[in-house]
Amino acid sequence: MKTIAYDKIKLDNSVVCLGKFQGLHRGHMLLIDKTLKLAKDEELNSVIFTINTSNTNRIYTDNEREILLSNMGFDYNVTSEFSKEFAAMSPRQFVWDILVNRLGVRYVVVGADFRFGSERKGDVTLLTELGKEYGFSVIAIDKLSVDGIVVSSSYIRELIEDGIMHSITDYMGRPYSISGIVKKGKQLGRQIGFPTVNIYPDGQKLVPLHGVYASHIYIGSEKYRGITNIGSNPTVNNTDEIFVETNILDYDGDLYGQNITVYLDYFVRTEMKFNNIDELKTQIGRDKEFVMHQ
Repeated sequence: MKTIAYDKIKLDNSVVCLGKFQGLHRGHMLLIDKTLKLAKDEELNSVIFTINTSNTNRIYTDNEREILLSNMGFDYNVTSEFSKEFAAMSPRQFVWDILVNRLGVRYVVVGADFRFGSERKGDVTLLTELGKEYGFSVIAIDKLSVDGIVVSSSYIRELIEDGIMHSITDYMGRPYSISGIVKKGKQLGRQIGFPTVNIYPDGQKLVPLHGVYASHIYIGSEKYRGITNIGSNPTVNNTDEIFVETNILDYDGDLYGQNITVYLDYFVRTEMKFNNIDELKTQIGRDKEFVMHQ
């Protein structure tokens, strides 16, 4: 998959999937699966057009999202920041300049509530009319509901902020995860018998409710269970910096410098400040015992 800014690309014969795609959740996957199948069946370029509206508190960082999209099999990820220039485009200008002229669109796949152009004046009805004028077809897909709840990135974001990890897979189709390069910390965990791999979330990343989570990671093709603490570790640190520290059960290798992804399974307890290291060690032992017997 090639990732290219919308003003740097020139394609022909494309199926374009349009949206923000912040959560890449199960509702988004309906659009994505339709796009990829149509592109394969008609031998067209598969394009996902991703619109970035914020640089912080993202469910997936740019890098995480790019990896996921690449694994899905898109030919192109065409990106746009929600700049003043982009926001000022009229609906017709957006369709002509980007979809027709730059992407050579044959089909557009969108959610039924998709809005576009200056002041969100464009909707699916207008997009369909412009498609007839410029020679492309529009496929609009209704929102997905799970157990009576409409699947949306905003709802998933609320679950993340509240630490409700056990429900997220129902809506995202995968566990919530945090990726990063393993770096050396104070190595306190190793000293007290609970060595951890430490990653530091990207500044874009939406960080969950601080606390301890049951988790898992993959090392090669092997899946390992873990216990992950997310927060500032107030017992031993006097800082606001956020750490993601994972004790990988039944693993004793060296992962320094490697990019790993920690998947959060369910919330165990809130982050606590203990009076001393011995109290911290005792509680970590309890956390490990709890997770191992679930």
